[in-house]
Order: sequence, then structure tokens, then C-alpha cells
Amino acid sequence: MKLLVYQGIFSTEKYTLADFPEIDNTGNTENSLQNDSLRAKLQRSVTEGYVKKISKSRFLISKEGLEKFRIGELAQLRAADMKHIVLYSFLVFAVFCLQFAASYLQILSLMKLSQKAMRDLRCDLFEHIISLELSFFDKSQIGTLVNRVTNDIEVLNELFSSVLVTLFQDMLILSGITVIMFVTNVTLGLVVAITFPALIVLSMIFRFKVRSAYRLIRTKIAAMNAFLNEHISGIRIIQIFVRETRQTDKFYTVNKEAFDANMKQVYVYGIFRPLIEFFRWFAISGALFTGAGMIASNRISYGLLVMFLSYIGTFFEPLGDLAEKFDTLQSATAAGEKILNLFNVGAVRELPGNNSDRQYDKCLDGEIRFDNVWFSYKPDQWILKGVSFTLQKNKSLAIVGETGSGKTTIANLLSRFYRFQKGSITIDGTDITNIPYQFLRSNIATVMQDVFLFSRTIEENITLDDKFNQTVFDSVCNISHCDTFIKSLPNKNREPVMERGVTFSTGQRQLLAIARALYFDPAILILDEATSNIDTETERLIQDAISNLVKGRTSLIIAHRLSTIRNADNIIVLDGGRIVEQGDHQSLLAAKGAYFDLYNLQFESV
Repeated sequence: MKLLVYQGIFSTEKYTLADFPEIDNTGNTENSLQNDSLRAKLQRSVTEGYVKKISKSRFLISKEGLEKFRIGELAQLRAADMKHIVLYSFLVFAVFCLQFAASYLQILSLMKLSQKAMRDLRCDLFEHIISLELSFFDKSQIGTLVNRVTNDIEVLNELFSSVLVTLFQDMLILSGITVIMFVTNVTLGLVVAITFPALIVLSMIFRFKVRSAYRLIRTKIAAMNAFLNEHISGIRIIQIFVRETRQTDKFYTVNKEAFDANMKQVYVYGIFRPLIEFFRWFAISGALFTGAGMIASNRISYGLLVMFLSYIGTFFEPLGDLAEKFDTLQSATAAGEKILNLFNVGAVRELPGNNSDRQYDKCLDGEIRFDNVWFSYKPDQWILKGVSFTLQKNKSLAIVGETGSGKTTIANLLSRFYRFQKGSITIDGTDITNIPYQFLRSNIATVMQDVFLFSRTIEENITLDDKFNQTVFDSVCNISHCDTFIKSLPNKNREPVMERGVTFSTGQRQLLAIARALYFDPAILILDEATSNIDTETERLIQDAISNLVKGRTSLIIAHRLSTIRNADNIIVLDGGRIVEQGDHQSLLAAKGAYFDLYNLQFESV
């Protein structure tokens, strides 16, 4: 610092830089001087103290010393200025070019890294979601889960792309400017430092308030997405019952809740940023007040005060940017918490016996045994109560009963979609909890009443992205009787399927589901009311397709229409979660019990 003051950089005196060949106190020069008068003046000025020699050929001329030189002499002394201006201008331009290239590479690399991280995170989250137990989806809204994979991850992407890219630069500027201010003048630096504790406390309060607001925002946005997903999916019901106005009013309420949550964040941030500006002007005012007194006592120069004020502006500029980044950080933190909570939900593969890496070298022949199985979705509300039965290999078992008696639950337990509380379920003598779930489900195919079709082609809906075999594909389409209507389509088996297959009839969708089951050639087949809600002709086709499907397979059939299960090898009747009757069609009719009553009731209604 003393050297800088000596050279006039941080001094209250003002100097002008000049270039001239070296001289000494005797007046001798290394090079011959054409102007003896100028040489003499320089020598005299050095002796008198008006000029300071700082190098072989450079001098600092004080304000008083300038008055001793004529304009022509000053021009000669400053002749090298333009050369240095050009040189320094080129150097500055080169530095900015390097800065541009470095910034471009930095932003490109960080953005690329960010996009890759978000891509991998989306894939990991999607993989995790589709591996969760069905009981999780029973309690979750689809729109909320979609929001986690899309909007919440996009908020994290904003953190990486707009915050972390410049965060290091802002922190470096803050640290560097703080050091420079104290090096320049400790007193003025302490004036600015008075604001530091207040800024820290303000940031902590803002962090607490805004994170709470963003948690609420993420929850309300997820609720709004869930509302939209549900009501757009159910648009037919809304329009059939003319509920457009009523549902619009409900959406207004949901949307207003999201608006109010966002406004809570706006109010918090709206106070935080102006407070940063308040402390900025507080620091400037304090520096002006203190600096004015120091100038009056000749302790600092006007230039130093102006320079220090510019430092204060430079200090608070990234601090203001950090306020915005801090807001984004809190939003990303709230979104990250939601994503992390979803990751913390245990996946099916993490349950006992579900290690997908474990080898299972047995083939499932299909003999199924339920032994005193108890199951409930909620504690103490039993759906199945001591259910026991045996389904022999390649035989068919039909399950009938009133709605809510537990028919579909039996099928879900067999596929390990839910965990039963008591009893045991075995296949070929092996407890299903000891069979890897992926291997188990690959040997079971289900044809449901409500067939789900993806927005892909017919071919992809049947094969489900499995290895395509044209011969097998044509065969299963022929056996399932869906080849007739497929051939009538413009693009045949590559015909695009609209969402949920809305352009196909119920019967056509069920025929496609049967073809899907046939394509995977399972050892065990589950038919969950596959012939409900269809016309007589389509039912005939489906019944024939089902007959082809069950050949050589162990089949579990769930049906309301008793006419479809007359040929089942065995029938069990459920009532209140218990098996009340068991036998074939003729023996159950002869017993004139619950099955007899159901049968007569159904055919009397016909």
C-alpha cells in the first residue's frame, strides 16, 4: 500500500505519467536528447521534487510540476501514450474475448451437465414409480405423480440452468469486492460491514418463509394437475350430465388456491428484494457521510471515495442477483423434497423375496393353492376371511359372488399386487413370496373387463414392446378373432390407437386384450369379467377366443354372468369374503344354495 501511495495511486496528490529516456541527478542521459531544455527541466524537477522517477524512462509529474512545462514539451513527454492506449485496448479486447470463450464453455458444460442430470432423474423417477405397489396408486392421484416427473423436475432444472451457472461467479465477486474494500480503506469497509449481520438475519428469515410458501405452491399445483387429469379423463360424464359450469366453478376454487399460494411467495420475495436495496443505500449513505469527513481531514482523496462507492454498487449487484437465485433455490428445495419423498416410498423389488437379480430355476406348471388367506386394505376391515381352495394344473376355477365379495382381490393377491396378512398362497408348492415377482408375473396374464390400451399402434399394444414375431402375432390375432377388424383398418396392425382405445368398441378392446395374453403364452390365466357389457355376437366371439386361450393353461375366471362359466371345472361362491359354496355348475345348482339363488336371480332378470 505504501508503494501505491508513493506512486500516487492512493494518494491525495495528483500526478501525470510521462515517458522519457533515463536521466540522473547530474543531468547525464543514456541516449542523446534533442531537447536540452526539456532534459534540464526534468532534471531540475526531479531535484526539486515536482517529478518522481518510477522506472528507467517513466516519471510522475505533479500538478505543480506541469506548470513548468510548455504545451509542446508536455506533448513530447506524452508522445508514447497513444502507443500504450492501442496496446492496452488490444489487451482489454483480448481479455474480453477470452472471457467470452470461457463463459460460453462454462455455461455450455454446466447446462449440458444439468440437462443430463434432469434426464437421468426423470428416468429414475419414472422407473421407481412404475415399480411401486398398487396400494400406493390406490392412495395417490395420477396428476400429482405426473407433476412430480414434469413440473417439479423442471423446477430443479431451473436451479441448475439459471442459478448454479452464475452462483460461483457471484460468490467470487462478493468475496473479492469485500477484500478490496477493506484493503482500500478499513474505515469505509467497516461502515459497509455493518450491514452484514442484518443481511444474514434477513436471508435466514426469508429462507424459512419462502420455503414454506413453495411447499404449499408445489402441493397446490399438484392438486390442480390432478384435478385437470381426472376431469379431462372424465369429460364424457361431465358433458353427459351437463356439469360443465359446476366443474368450472370447482376448478376456479382449485386454481385460486394455487394463486393464493403463489401470492404468499410473491409477498415474501416482494419484501426481500427492496430490503436488499435499502441496505445498499444505507451502506452508500454511511460511506458518503464517513468519507466526507475523511476528505475534509485530508485522509482520503475525492477519487478514492468515488471508487469506494462504485465498489459498494458492485458488491450489492450480485447480492441482488443472489436474492433472486435464493428464491429459485427455495422453490427447487421444496420441489426436491416432494421428489425425495416419492423416492422414499418402497418399491416392489425392495420387498422380501423380490430381488430381481435372484435366479429362479423352476418352471411354473400352474397348480395354485390358497390356504386360510386373510386380507384387508385397511386395518380390521377384512376383505377375505380364511379363503382356502386348490386349482389344479390346466384346470379352470370360476369365482362368483356379489360386488365387493373379494373376487378381484383373489386375482390381485395371486399376482402379488398386494400383501396378504394371514395364511399362504403357493404355486406348485412354492410360497409366492419366495418367487421373484417379475418371474411370477411373467407367467401370469390377465384379461380385464376395463381393457387399457396405450396411445401406440395395435402391434405395440399386443406385444407391449416385447420382441416381435410376425408368425406368433398373426396366430394370436387369428385365434382371438381380432384379425378381422384389424385387417379392415387403413394401417392394419400398425394402426395408431387413440388414448385408452376410445375409437374401438368394448368388444374390440377385449379381443385385443385376449390377443395380448395369448402373445405372452402364460402358464396361468386370469379372466376378470372379460365378457361384461358386450353384445351377444361379440360375446360369442369372445367366448370362442377365451376357449382357445384357456386350453392347456391354469385359468382363474371371475364373472358376474354365470352363463359364461358353466363349463368351468370348479366354481367357488364368495359371500362377505368367505367361500360359502364350492363345486361344478350342475352340483351347485342341485344343492340349491347361494349359487342356485344367484343363477335364478340372473336368469329371471333376463
